[in-house]
Amino acid sequence: MNCAMFRLYSRQWNATPPADMFRLFFGAQTPFLLLFLFIFPFISFAQGGGKIDILHANNLHAEHKNGEDIQRLNGAVVFRQNDVTMHCDSAILYSARNMVNAFGHIDINQNDTLHIFGELLDYDGNTKYAVMRQHVKMTDRDMTLLTERLDYDFAAKKALYTTGGNITDAQNNLTSEIGYYFSQNRDMFFKRNVVLINPKFVMKCDTLQYNIISHKSFFHGPTTITSDKDFIYCENGWYNTVTNKAKFGKNAYMKSDNELLYGDSLFYDRKTSFGRALYHVKIIDTAEKLVIEGQYAEHYGDIRKTFITNQAFVTKGLKEDSMYMSSDSIWAMYDSTGKYRIIKGYYHAKVYNKSFQAMADSMVYSAVDSTLDMRTKPVMWFDTYQATGKRILIHTKNNKITKADIYLDAFLANEEDSVRFSQIKGRNMTGYFANNELYRIDVDGNSESMYYVRDEKKAFIGMNKIASSDIIIYVKHRKISKINFIKDPDANMIPMKDVNPYEARLPGFIWHGTVRPKTKEDIMQPPALNMTIKKSSEEFGE
Repeated sequence: MNCAMFRLYSRQWNATPPADMFRLFFGAQTPFLLLFLFIFPFISFAQGGGKIDILHANNLHAEHKNGEDIQRLNGAVVFRQNDVTMHCDSAILYSARNMVNAFGHIDINQNDTLHIFGELLDYDGNTKYAVMRQHVKMTDRDMTLLTERLDYDFAAKKALYTTGGNITDAQNNLTSEIGYYFSQNRDMFFKRNVVLINPKFVMKCDTLQYNIISHKSFFHGPTTITSDKDFIYCENGWYNTVTNKAKFGKNAYMKSDNELLYGDSLFYDRKTSFGRALYHVKIIDTAEKLVIEGQYAEHYGDIRKTFITNQAFVTKGLKEDSMYMSSDSIWAMYDSTGKYRIIKGYYHAKVYNKSFQAMADSMVYSAVDSTLDMRTKPVMWFDTYQATGKRILIHTKNNKITKADIYLDAFLANEEDSVRFSQIKGRNMTGYFANNELYRIDVDGNSESMYYVRDEKKAFIGMNKIASSDIIIYVKHRKISKINFIKDPDANMIPMKDVNPYEARLPGFIWHGTVRPKTKEDIMQPPALNMTIKKSSEEFGE
């Protein structure tokens, strides 16, 4: 009997004698107890969880089973308890226990915003706790959850699944083995084999917290984020799927093309391809065999440019022949073709290689031709030699020096012993190397040389002082073996007894041996005492 019929007959209650009413409903022989059992559930029942009303059922059968009264309802069954409405094909109502078992095409609706669909339902009206099974679907505004079993606490507005679930909204598709959903604040927690698929990336992690309103996810445990542009790994952090801003921490790194970026904390804006790394920063270029380290970095992905500071340090090549570079700050970028790496170091730039060392105010390393350009008070050392000038351009191959161009006020000094120095100066100078050893020096313009001469037993016998417009000097076993004077030479041999080693200096001579790096550790910059991060992590929405 449906509710509309019940209301129709109830309006006739006062006009119809009780005996006639009984006959109207159930026939002349129907006892009063049976009438009570049928009418009572259509009125209501109340327990601790609140009143549950039966709003509709095509058929109802009441019976006494296992010591309790139950009602069986069939056909378009509708219940209501407070703000929750339940539809199903059939149901069993346990009045005393205030529980319902529902079957077939179940739809639970709360405030017309949350719907739970399924085939089997156990509902406790006292606690307002529902267990839905078989082809379960839950919708909450723009969010949809699919699973095989869902526990939902209508009082706390909390859902739980442990049999695996799939959640979708306007932008994302998420799967996990275990999931919690809090409808009130629209927070989600997921555990085990969590996979979040977004049109722009795929995230995999062990534990994920996600908020549908803010579109912000927090992840814990080993996490990977894969996209067309890059690959990210971390073990904690957060990601906003709307702003595409993120923070990654604990063993975090980002891989793009042949480049890896590490840091204690990585911040990344996918929209602008801008990233920031803090503390123990490391950039590895596998193609160039290049490692850049520091304590702070900014990465501009669109232009493939990275800024590193605070203990900025570069390692180029393999361990046995590596070239090390450092400066207050370093810019790493690519040339106009996008194929070759360019490294620019500013302020207190230093270079260490087992065959040569250098320092200047700034430097530029270009992988195009493997050159190292040292500018502003540059100094270069190789073997027992020191070179200075306004600019020094060092040519290398496989991190071995092949040529050095010294521009403007070029000066080359060779340490003969602790007080004696052979010297060559000129406007410009070029040194040529084979197997890391100097074998020829071309001096261009205003050439002067002052070098010690030794006998067969390597004893000093005098000093040769020569001036010419241009000079070509050949070196063998670190000693001058031959000199070609290009024009107007003026040579003078000074006996050793007349040579004062402290006065035998060409104008501009300064020996910088005390600051020459002896190891790669000597060129490492000290840490900044109060490193100031110009842009705080607040801009990333942390």
